[in-house]
Amino acid sequence: MLVEEAKKQIEYLQEYIRKIENYTPATMEEEAVYLYVQLESVTKVVQELNKKGYRIGKRKLTTVDVSNIIRSKPKDEMHELAKRLFTKNRKRGSQYW
Repeated sequence: MLVEEAKKQIEYLQEYIRKIENYTPATMEEEAVYLYVQLESVTKVVQELNKKGYRIGKRKLTTVDVSNIIRSKPKDEMHELAKRLFTKNRKRGSQYW
């Protein structure tokens, strides 16, 4: 790896850490986006949100609910990051089919 590439990665990671540490989710949607950026797994996000008691109506959340939240129009930087990660992860997963 070239030194310049390493510097770019360090900058990216420092920015990522800054975003995570300074983000305070206020809604279920923001919490879903925040968790997805950290966990990069819709299933794990659903489990966490359901543990925290979030519901749609009276039912528990599903992976479809969380995927739809992430795919919706980004409302802030964290959502944009989640959507980029989601798209990248979907492409990576579909390479094997």
